[in-house]
Amino acid sequence: MAVITAMTMLAKQIGANRVVTGTKIPHPCGEPTLPDAADQALRQAIVECALRALQTDVSVPTVFIPDGKPASA
Repeated sequence: MAVITAMTMLAKQIGANRVVTGTKIPHPCGEPTLPDAADQALRQAIVECALRALQTDVSVPTVFIPDGKPASA
């Protein structure tokens, strides 16, 4: 299982092994203030990251950061 969320620490605390960093709490898989093409590219990067997370063997909670997204989450 992979969890996409803006609250990565909470996801790790509840035991999610694969945590994908999302954007904001009300819109974890996109940014509605971006132009349509940029929002679609961001959503695609998040989903592709989640798919990579599902294919990755992990033994401890691991945070995955989508390409092109800042690591500050």
